[in-house]
Amino acid sequence: MKALVDALRVATFYDVSPVISERLPIFPGHPPVSIDGASRTHERDGYFLQHLSFGEHIGSHVDAPAHAVAGLAHRTIDQYAVDRFILPYVKYDLATYELGPGDLVTRSTLEEVERRDGFAPQAGEIAIVQFGWDRFLQPASDDVAEREWWIRNAPGLAADACAHLVEHGVHAVGSDTATCDAAVVDGETTSAVGHLESFLPREILLFEGLIGLDAAPVRGLFMGLPLRIEGGSGSPIRAVLIG
Repeated sequence: MKALVDALRVATFYDVSPVISERLPIFPGHPPVSIDGASRTHERDGYFLQHLSFGEHIGSHVDAPAHAVAGLAHRTIDQYAVDRFILPYVKYDLATYELGPGDLVTRSTLEEVERRDGFAPQAGEIAIVQFGWDRFLQPASDDVAEREWWIRNAPGLAADACAHLVEHGVHAVGSDTATCDAAVVDGETTSAVGHLESFLPREILLFEGLIGLDAAPVRGLFMGLPLRIEGGSGSPIRAVLIG
């Protein structure tokens, strides 16, 4: 235990979660974000407290199998031990590939990145895909269309890329898009192989909506602890990479 504590004291921590606010884009059809900053005030109530209302898949968040797989409706986020959310990670930096909405990353591209950066995913790790998509996340913009573009459009992972990660035994997959493996064009999902066939049906959890991955090293430790929501299809997380 002392060795772990000593290692953490000298480690670098990368906060890879956006701030949850009413300006954060939500996936089409999901509940809006509402934050009542005056729910309880010092002047009226003697203390400060906000009232929050939003869906389980907002900001950086984790998908449980129940979210997309009807046959696993019982595998909700509260059913998983905490160690499923603390994993060694390996990062696929695809930012230089200049991917667009609907583009699908193939197995050959993942293998090319592995050769370039000198790694291979290991069993029990989380594979984090850095599409470079967080550059389009603009919650401060006053243009609603500009704010929503990031979440209404995304590249994804082709079936053979999903199979590649499954074959290496990863326990989770993450990304800097709101939809991880799923490709989206103008709000319409054009591919969701990981959600529907490769990942969630195998209880490979999905961590979505990460930001600032560029600063983190290729390998390290990932922590993305969810709220313990009874029957939760997922949960917002505070995601941290430790390198």
